[in-house]
Amino acid sequence: MNSTTVKEVLDLKAVAILTGICMLWGFNAVAIKESNLGIAPVFCAGIRSVIAVMALALWMKVKKIPLFPSNLMDGLVVGILFGSEFACLYASLLYTTGSSAWILLYASPFFHALGAHFFLKGDRLTVHKSTGLLLAFIGVIVLLSKNFGAPTWTGLVGDLLAFSAAALWALTTIFIKRRLVGSVSFHNTLFYQTLFSIPILFLISVFLKETPIDHLNAVIILSVAFQGIVVAFVSYLLWFYLVHEYPISRLSAFTFLTPVFAIISCVFFLHEPLTWKLLLSLILVSLGIYVVNTKPPKTAG
Repeated sequence: MNSTTVKEVLDLKAVAILTGICMLWGFNAVAIKESNLGIAPVFCAGIRSVIAVMALALWMKVKKIPLFPSNLMDGLVVGILFGSEFACLYASLLYTTGSSAWILLYASPFFHALGAHFFLKGDRLTVHKSTGLLLAFIGVIVLLSKNFGAPTWTGLVGDLLAFSAAALWALTTIFIKRRLVGSVSFHNTLFYQTLFSIPILFLISVFLKETPIDHLNAVIILSVAFQGIVVAFVSYLLWFYLVHEYPISRLSAFTFLTPVFAIISCVFFLHEPLTWKLLLSLILVSLGIYVVNTKPPKTAG
C-alpha cells in the first residue's frame, strides 16, 4: 500500500514534470488536428487508449507490477468517467469551435479546487488560491478570445459538452484521490482508467455513427502513435504519479499552461501568427500559477 502523505507545495521536481506534461499536452493539439484529417475523433480516442494500455501493461510486466491488485470496481468507475470525459470533449468539437471547447475544458481547475475543498483533507480553497486561479483563467480567455463567435443553439450544445468534460476531469481526479491513492500504485490508476475507457469510447463512436477511418498516411499514423504512447502512456503516468503525491488544487492550476503551449505549437508547426494576446496570456498564466503555489503574505500585527 502506498503512503497517503501528500506534500503541501510543489517542489522543483514537480514543477519540472508538470511543465513537461503541459508542453506535451499542448503539442497534442497539433497531433489531434492531424489525426482528425483521417480518423474520426472519438474513435481515435479509443485507439489511443488501446495503444496506451498495451504499452502500460508491457511496462508493468517488466516492472513486475500486478495489473489488478485491488479496487477493481473503483477502477471501473474511473475508466467510465475518463471515457465519458473524452467522449464529451471530442464530441463537443462537432458543435462548437475548438477555442471555445479548449477554454471550457481548462475551467477544470475551478472544479478541481472546489472538489478538493469539500472532499479532500488539507487542500482547502483560499482567497489567495482563488486569486491565482482567476488570473490564470483570465490569461486563457485573453489568449483565445479572438476566436469567439456568435452564440447559437448548436454552439451551446458543444459548449455544454466541453464544460461537462471539464467537470468529469475534476470528478475523475477527486475520485482517484479518495478511492485509489494509498490503495494502488499510480501505474494501476492509469491502467484502470485507460483499460475501462476503451469500450466506452468505442460505444460512443458507434452511437455517434462516426466513419472510423477515412484515410491514413505517415503523418496521421505518427500523430496517433504520439497520442497513444507519449501522451496517454508516458505523460499520463507522470500525471498520476503527481496526483498521488501532491495537492490537486496546485497541480490543476498548472494545467492552464496547456492551451498556451498549444498555441505556441501551432505557431511553430502550423505557422499561425504570434500575437500580443499570446504574450499577455503567458504573463497572466505564469503569474496565476506563481500565486497559487506561494504562501500568502503575512499581515502585520
